[in-house]
Amino acid sequence: MPDMRTKKVKPPPKKFEYVLNISKEHDEVTKRDYISFRFETTKEFLTFKYILKMENRQDGKDLFFNILGFSAPVGDLSSSGTAGYEFRFFDFKYTEYCVVIDKKDSDKSKFRLFVQRSKTEPVKVSHVSKKSFIEIKTENDS
Repeated sequence: MPDMRTKKVKPPPKKFEYVLNISKEHDEVTKRDYISFRFETTKEFLTFKYILKMENRQDGKDLFFNILGFSAPVGDLSSSGTAGYEFRFFDFKYTEYCVVIDKKDSDKSKFRLFVQRSKTEPVKVSHVSKKSFIEIKTENDS
């Protein structure tokens, strides 16, 4: 007799594991502009809104982000949602940066970031790795 159990339907795999939103922002407290790097998982977590654990460092015009994993939020309020992390880059120059994003020991994604004195397009991204686990967006992408 055929097995009549229903198969669990898995959602289709997402094209990217993470989304990185890059935008130029202004800090009202320090009255300084900064470049915001907002990382977010594309996966939604049902039990917690996890915190994305990351390391970052700057070496001249190279910015390195290392995705280490997740940590559970502090506190006992559980809420669902994506995991996120924001890095505020205050001491930027109007120049070209090479950004490298590393994920544990597996994937690496690279792109170029141009910080421009432009109201319409203050940050511009180019040379994004073809096969990337992270989608790079700027405030100009719709």
